[in-house]
Amino acid sequence: MIWVIGGTKDSRDFIESFPFKEKLIVTTATEYGGKLLEEFEELKVFCKRMDQKEMIEFIKEMRIEKIVDLSHPYAVEVSRNAIECSKILELEYIRFERENLFHENGILEFKEVDPLVKYIEELDGNVLVTLGSNNIQKFKGLKNLQKIYFRILPKWDMIKKAEDIGVLPKNIIAMQGPFSKELNVAMMRQLDIKYMISKKGGNTGGEKEKLDATLEVGAKSILLSRPEIEYPLEFSNLFELLKYMK
Repeated sequence: MIWVIGGTKDSRDFIESFPFKEKLIVTTATEYGGKLLEEFEELKVFCKRMDQKEMIEFIKEMRIEKIVDLSHPYAVEVSRNAIECSKILELEYIRFERENLFHENGILEFKEVDPLVKYIEELDGNVLVTLGSNNIQKFKGLKNLQKIYFRILPKWDMIKKAEDIGVLPKNIIAMQGPFSKELNVAMMRQLDIKYMISKKGGNTGGEKEKLDATLEVGAKSILLSRPEIEYPLEFSNLFELLKYMK
């Protein structure tokens, strides 16, 4: 069996194009990720987070022969654990990593969240944060929190994370992407956004649409760099990955 670490649009595209779905076992970190795969009736899907020990048990129980990692570019712990498991159990590990976009205009980048949050606290003007909900707690207590807008998935647990650190309802934008450039522009103008904070999510993550919109409204883009991981085998083109798998 082939273990697909999923939960992303990349993984759904891979599964849709892979001809032998009965050979796949897919895991997602959330129930939401699993629901997006319900259209594939023949697919075995497990919705659970696993540490390295649990991964090893899962691999043995499911008789996994190959790992295909299509997790989010910022899901560092998952990828590192999967790589280590592949080494321990002598399995092939294959990574699909979204291609990094090149930006000609000077855009400020931070390698870690903490210094990025400190920088945001000193900004003068409204800020749109599109980093997801995992890092929201790091914004707790910021003196300019009332000027920061958080765009997150419309899930009660994610909204609660924002409310728990004192984010007002008017500063929570609970919407499901992807977002077009036009929608980003309209949102930024409506909220008078001066700074847009984003991950380097590539084309799949709507990075270009966000940056183009920021440029159009005259705001500034600030990015959180991707974590650096050395993958044993890596593809950034889905067609090439599928070709290799066949």
